Amino acid sequence: MLERPDARVVNWCPPRGAASWRSLSVSVSMVVGLVASGVFLVRLLPQPLRLARTGLMAGVSPLAALNSVITALAWTAYGVTAGLPVVTVVSALATIPSAWTASLLLRSTRRPDWIGGSAWTGVVLSAAVAGRLGFVLAGSVLLTIGPQVVLAVRGTDLRGIAPATMWIALGDASLWGFYGLTVRDGSLIAYGLVLFSSAAIILGRIAASTRARHRQQRAVPPVVAGSRRSTPTIR
Repeated sequence: MLERPDARVVNWCPPRGAASWRSLSVSVSMVVGLVASGVFLVRLLPQPLRLARTGLMAGVSPLAALNSVITALAWTAYGVTAGLPVVTVVSALATIPSAWTASLLLRSTRRPDWIGGSAWTGVVLSAAVAGRLGFVLAGSVLLTIGPQVVLAVRGTDLRGIAPATMWIALGDASLWGFYGLTVRDGSLIAYGLVLFSSAAIILGRIAASTRARHRQQRAVPPVVAGSRRSTPTIR
């Protein structure tokens, strides 16, 4: 025989509101995750397209490209184990443009780049075996964009870098950071913070390098200019 439920339980309303808030939270996180996924994939396209179109590799880090391929595969595995389908699918798709970029940079890839990529692969595999892959991936963005930041800060010729990639990275970082907040994932939050600051630094260096190059192009030595005016025309 069924007993009559307690009157306090019958008249208690918060569960309905709590359920609606949970539904709203799930909806928002799903939308943000989908938008962030699209922005992330779009961000990976300008760099290989620029490399394929111009052939200019000046300022582009081969080590960052290699690490990006390895990290995309690692994020795919992390998404599976953490139960984040959005991260899983997007990371798997990200391996395609990442590998394209790395292949276009093979001519400029040196031994230290191969050693660095191999070392990062070893760290990822060790972390996966130890069950600490999520912890390691929280700092993976330092290895995917860190070498590019170092090269941009030290270099003077940055014509190979696609500025569109870095501009899109600002939005990418903001969206994934917010998505990490909604799903309470520290790895994604850290990814957003590091990527945003790194992209801002690289954009600043690209702007400074472009201004310096334009100043050099406008500067014509007076002697050369005078010699051109004084040189008679030979017919």
